Order: sequence, then structure tokens, then C-alpha cells
Amino acid sequence: MELLALLKEGEGETLEFKESFAEEKEILETICAFSNSRGGRILIGVDDCGKVKGVTLGKNTLQNFLNKVKSSIEPMLIPQLEQMEVGGKTVVVVQVAEGINKPYFFKGMAFKRVGKSNQRLPKDELEAMILEKYREVSSFEDRPVDTTLETVDEKLVEDFLAGASVARKVEFRFKSKEEFLRRVGAVRDDRPTFCAVLFFSRNPQLHIPYAVVKCGTFVGGVLRREREIGGDVREQIKEALEFLRESLNVYFRIDENGKRVETYEIPLEALREAVVNALAHRDYSIASPVYVKVFEDRIEIINPGKLPSPLKPEDLKKDHPSVLRNPKLANFLFLSGFIEKWGTGTNKMVELCVKQGLREPEFLEEDGFFKVILYRGALNEFQRRILELMKGREITSGELARELGVNERTARKYLSTLCSLSLVARKKVGRRVLYYLP
Repeated sequence: MELLALLKEGEGETLEFKESFAEEKEILETICAFSNSRGGRILIGVDDCGKVKGVTLGKNTLQNFLNKVKSSIEPMLIPQLEQMEVGGKTVVVVQVAEGINKPYFFKGMAFKRVGKSNQRLPKDELEAMILEKYREVSSFEDRPVDTTLETVDEKLVEDFLAGASVARKVEFRFKSKEEFLRRVGAVRDDRPTFCAVLFFSRNPQLHIPYAVVKCGTFVGGVLRREREIGGDVREQIKEALEFLRESLNVYFRIDENGKRVETYEIPLEALREAVVNALAHRDYSIASPVYVKVFEDRIEIINPGKLPSPLKPEDLKKDHPSVLRNPKLANFLFLSGFIEKWGTGTNKMVELCVKQGLREPEFLEEDGFFKVILYRGALNEFQRRILELMKGREITSGELARELGVNERTARKYLSTLCSLSLVARKKVGRRVLYYLP
């Protein structure tokens, strides 16, 4: 987000400036209005003319503000907060998404955004919004599952609340799991929704048998090892990543503190992004599992459902909006720390892989499924030979090129890849660059 561009844009239907948190009532009213409209941003620490004044933040300023939002607006919502520095002054950006549980009320009144101002929702618009809310829901995650609220495990709810407190500094307080589920919109017709069962049931597969991850290792196109992973969504993510760790090559080096450092042939963070996205954004109306396939040269992670409109696979390698198929499930994962920032996961995958000297991941849509391909970085014979030659010595790229019988450009290319894997280090001595084993 370009803060300077926002300041230049000026206040409007999706942007508001507030000089300080002292304007609490107006800020909360705007959050309510944005939630009932198209969403928007509030820049706190900026005056009405767009001049940055800055705010001073105490130890609990942001936490107290979030608590005020949660207690003042119904149904409960949680905006994203981000601190930014402009000319040495702090600006807090409050990102408010369009609500998925409209209408929202602040002090018993519902507001909407019209131009630069907040207006009370007229009676007819409010009634229409309420009727729309209770129509047949369009998101599959909101459909009720044919079971009772006993299916929801209270300990998993408690674990989630504790995790949100640590990961997002968000403190939820509820008298019972039933109150929590109703407040977050995870109950329909006194039954838990698909989202509630997927996230808060020990065994969602009793009710949604296809909500599993099927993992397999293939050698020469033949399945050699397989595993089916069930449990709640968080458990599926953790176990799928463990399967991938067991399937990949890992290299070790000793850092300057004598600590052993692991480097996997595909960055684990990139794999984690792919697995989390597959489970968060899959189409749960399609009775098919998520697939994790490990081949000799690549890993494929496949989930049912194409990208939500208007996204296309080619959009995922550039800046793009976050379009959520399962907004509640994704929000639970965000609050739990599994999702770091909306709309940046695929860009992060590309960046991590390229930084490690790997091919860029591929994003494809095939026959109603979405596929991510991450290419493996196993060392080839040439790279292994380089490591053997470098044992116990420091060497320049030119010296290595002569010993290998290749040109210096090729030698530097191989050395760069090995450096990105942390298997080779380099230092500058005078005008020479020396490479060595760390």
C-alpha cells in the first residue's frame, strides 16, 4: 500500500483521515459505515487536509482500540491495523473489509458510507439488508451441517481464542462456545455451519468425509507412499507440512554461533503458503479432497474449485486483490497466525523460490481444480562436484571455472545457486571475491 498515494487521493467513499484516537466515536462510526458499504481505510494521524500529524502510541493503545471496536460494533468485526512511518511520524492504518454479516450497528444504529460522510441507513435499506442476510446464503461455508452444536469441540474453541490472543493480540471473551459461535456467525438454524465444523470439530470427516488431504509420493510415475490426513483444518495444515518435510531433501550447515541450520530444497515457508491457501480457499461444495503430490522434480498441491472471480492464474504473480471464497474460514486462519497478510501469499511463494535459486512456481486451473507447482532444488551431479572441490579451501569463480572446464559465467551461476541454499558462502578480500564452505 502506498501511503503517500492515499494522502494525495484525499478523503472519499473508501478513505477517511482522523487526527488522533481521541476522535473515537467518529472512527468507530466510520468503521461501521465501511463495513456496511464497500470497505475502506482510516488513516489515524492525518488531518482533514491530508497533512501527517502523527500519533503517539502507548503500550496498549492498539489493543485497547481493538477491544473498543469489538465491544461497540455488532455483529463483532475486527479490522486490520498497520503502523507506518512518514517523515518520522507514526500513522495507523485501519483496514476495514466489506462485512460478510451485514448490517453492522454502532450504538444501536447502522451507518453506510456516502461520499466523504457517514449516514444512517434508511429504514427501507436496513430492512432489505436484513432480509438479504437471512436469505439462502451464497457462501458454502455458511450452510448448516446436519448435526448438533455438540459436534463443536470446546477445547478447540479455547485453543483458537488463545492462539488469536498470541498471534493477533486479540482478546475474545465469551461465556460459552455457543455464544462464541453465534457471535461469529457460525450457527444457522441452531446447527453449526460447514466453517464451524471444519475448524472446531475433532473429526469433521464424520459429516464432511471428503474434507481431507490426500498425500502421495511418486517415483517414475508410480505411487510409492501415501497418507490421508483428517482432523480439523489446522491439524490438516500441520500434518500435510510434516509429510512434505519428510519427503524433501534437507541440507545442513553450521552458522557462526555453532548452531546447525537446516535448508530444505524448497523453502518451507513457500510450501506452507501453498498448503494454507489450498485449504482456506478450496470449494467445499465439491466432494473432492485436497491433493499433495510429491514427484522427483516437483511438488503439486491441488484443491477443488477454480480461483474466485475475477482472479486469473496470471494475476497471482503480480499485485492483486484478495478475493476470498470462504471469508470466515480464512479469517479464523488469519487470527490463528496461519495467514499473515491478505493477497500476498502467492507473491511470497514466488519471491522465496526465486531467492533460493529455484524456478518460479506455476499456478494453473485444470478441469475445475486449482494447482500450484513448486519445483524441487535437489543438487545435481555438477553441484555436488563443486562442493567436493571446495572442501577445505577458498576459491574464486575463475579458479573454479578452470578446474571444472567451464566458462566463468557458468561457474558464477552455480556458485550463486549454492549460496542461495546457504551451502556456499562468499567474502570480499581486496578486489577478489572468494567462495568457501561455511
